[in-house]
Amino acid sequence: MARLRAKNILIIGAGPTQIGRDTESEAAAVQIIKNFAEINRNLFYVTSDANSVIPRLDVDVKFIEAELTVNSLIQILRENEIDVILPVAGNTVALQLSEQLNESGILKELNVRTMGVTTTTIHNINNPELMNRVLKHIKEPTIPTTVVENVTDALRFAKRVGFPVLIKPIASLTKTNRIKCDNEHQLMEMLESAFKVSITNQVAVEKSVVGYKEIEMIVIRDAEGSKLLINGGENFNPIGVHSGDSIIFSPTQTLTDVEFQSLRTAALKIAEILKIKGVCHVQFALDPTDGKHFITRINPFFDRSSAFAARATGYPIANVVAKILMGQNLREIKLSGVQRHDSLALIEPVMDHIAVRFPTWSFASFKNANQQLNTRMKSTGSVMAFGRSAEEALQKAIRSVDSTTAAEQAALDESQLSEAQLINVLIHPRAGEVYYLLEAIRRGYTVDELAKMTHIDAFYFYKLRHLVKLERRLRDNRFDMAALQEAKYFGFGDTQIAHLWQVRSDEVRDFRIKKAHVFATYKGVEPTAGEFPYLTNTYYSTFEDEDEAVRTTGKKILVLGTANSQVGTNSAAEYTTFQTIQRCQKLGYKVILINNNPNALTLIPDLADKIYLEPLTVENCLNIIHQEKPDKIIAQGKWEIITQLVLRNVQVEQLPVSRTTRSENIEADYMGVISSINGSINLFGVVGIDEDNMFIPIEVSEALKVKVDPLIKNANQHITNNGIYSVIIKENMHQLQIVSVVPLAVQDLPFLSFAFDQDFAGIITEITLNGSSKIENHPIIQGDYRYSHVYPYTQFGLKKPQNPPFSLAIGAEFQSIK
Repeated sequence: MARLRAKNILIIGAGPTQIGRDTESEAAAVQIIKNFAEINRNLFYVTSDANSVIPRLDVDVKFIEAELTVNSLIQILRENEIDVILPVAGNTVALQLSEQLNESGILKELNVRTMGVTTTTIHNINNPELMNRVLKHIKEPTIPTTVVENVTDALRFAKRVGFPVLIKPIASLTKTNRIKCDNEHQLMEMLESAFKVSITNQVAVEKSVVGYKEIEMIVIRDAEGSKLLINGGENFNPIGVHSGDSIIFSPTQTLTDVEFQSLRTAALKIAEILKIKGVCHVQFALDPTDGKHFITRINPFFDRSSAFAARATGYPIANVVAKILMGQNLREIKLSGVQRHDSLALIEPVMDHIAVRFPTWSFASFKNANQQLNTRMKSTGSVMAFGRSAEEALQKAIRSVDSTTAAEQAALDESQLSEAQLINVLIHPRAGEVYYLLEAIRRGYTVDELAKMTHIDAFYFYKLRHLVKLERRLRDNRFDMAALQEAKYFGFGDTQIAHLWQVRSDEVRDFRIKKAHVFATYKGVEPTAGEFPYLTNTYYSTFEDEDEAVRTTGKKILVLGTANSQVGTNSAAEYTTFQTIQRCQKLGYKVILINNNPNALTLIPDLADKIYLEPLTVENCLNIIHQEKPDKIIAQGKWEIITQLVLRNVQVEQLPVSRTTRSENIEADYMGVISSINGSINLFGVVGIDEDNMFIPIEVSEALKVKVDPLIKNANQHITNNGIYSVIIKENMHQLQIVSVVPLAVQDLPFLSFAFDQDFAGIITEITLNGSSKIENHPIIQGDYRYSHVYPYTQFGLKKPQNPPFSLAIGAEFQSIK
């Protein structure tokens, strides 16, 4: 085993949540930090993410809040005598910063190395021309590309490689995207304007692979060159729709063995030539006509696809990679769940189920956003679902989308579309595409017609057609046991069946349980598919005979997770759930978690005692409650599923936090944070609010304290329940007055916990479960911090309003203002 000699290690984070980046990077960082803490190294973690959970980890790591810029990182490298930087837990942000640091010469000057991926590899990946040279060296095909200075050369190239082609001006005077040209006439027309906006009068022309299958491979390599394929995923949509906006199936569904092995070999070769030590995600464009492939993207870091691969296979990718980074090799790494076999980390995972990742949207909150799907990612999150068939997994994914987002998934009422409108949606995919495809099948469109219009493999339309047949059978056979049993096996929920039978979902549930005797059973998610005895704590439901889940013993609590990421809560809600789980365990509970966000921080191994990867629906919650018989059920705030459970006589402990926001866009100057427990008020501190609605922790001066104290003492008249509250204060003519007193907002909770050095989520959890909590005051974190919300307006191509509501934020960031 090679020894890790570095003493001071800097892990670069990914920054705040935004479209294309959820909490998967931070989840990887948490696992790496926990592993590294065992080998007595000085760990530093830098990020600008105000919702980071790292400051509250029970391990020795120095959390550095800083803007993720080259200048700030250079200062950190110097001040902390960093030996090694680790960019693989920081997504593309950390990779680009590492490239810039190397170019600046600071890494050479300070003798700082990169870990997991070399500076040469980073440089090659960031330069497409250099990467193409590397691929040619290993005899991997590259997408034919050329740079032309006249129309004649462009036409000659296009005729050689075949239409369609993509063109893009070199050194453009304006921001431009690649333009697709389907024929000679279009190419000549588009070249005229492209040459005009190019400073160098040059245009890049490349063969278009739009319409090819998009396949993803996740591989791991160690220092001695041992390599594994962890997972293969197949995009529902062909190239032309961003993979983050496409449904993804794992394992691959339509590849021949020759095609699969060819892509597997290519991915492993890439990991080898790039000398990766850790995880590498490779994306391919596969020609459906001849099986030839091109490599379109290489990500040698943790991303949403590697996170999904870990959930889908049960293989603890981040923990294994952490040990590789520490100097161990795959043949030396043992997985905790294995009951026998000496080197299980060295075997490739096998799946006996199908996993689906399904995109979710927030268009209902951004009415003017263009919902057309293209190469620019627009989904704000995703859900995942597991089943014994593609139909079951897809149906569970569809019903994983909660009621507030369901309307956004089908912003157009598909049943009301004219034929012309439906055809337009089929040819030009948009958010909620699967709903329109199902409607087309209901109207009699054939598999061949749909495959030709959409370039989606016919296999998936056979699956969708099967679901439509099941719909018809259910509609024609109300309360038929055989029809019900078949529908449940292929993933239909009680609510979906109730809609087809035109009855209440409770009637379907009663019939299913009491008369048809159809019950959910649970299967374990683990990487050997039963080949070796394996103790797993992760399960999904299906409707088969054998039940692999054993009821948890002892004092236990069911925690309802955050489900899909949406604007307003996102990573802050994940932070809160993470802290809730840890506090429940400190209070003596075994924690059972239900969640289905593949990027979720709370799904890291060994956090919860048991995990159900299930749609967060009333039906699934009731099934798990029946399975586990928890002593208590806890969830954040008041939301629709809690209301529905309470109506069914389920007692849910609701954390007294706001899942929407504090009072928005009101004129205020200060916000006090207080606890109110059985009439006793405690002031944690005060933050200032400036004209940009940014928060700055401030020391309370004596003059301000004199004014604030009486207000805080009177805050009780606005409070009816124990909890943590925000007291919004305005200064008027040198007099302070309370504008409102509201439960602490989920969006603000992580940053305020950092600023006041408090575990507010844990305190709120303990107050909820025990009626009280021991309060310890700590000094405000030294230094002033500016805190602001991050919005997805830019990604949607919208102009950001002057005062956007906090409830439309997708993440939060802070910077030091010294």
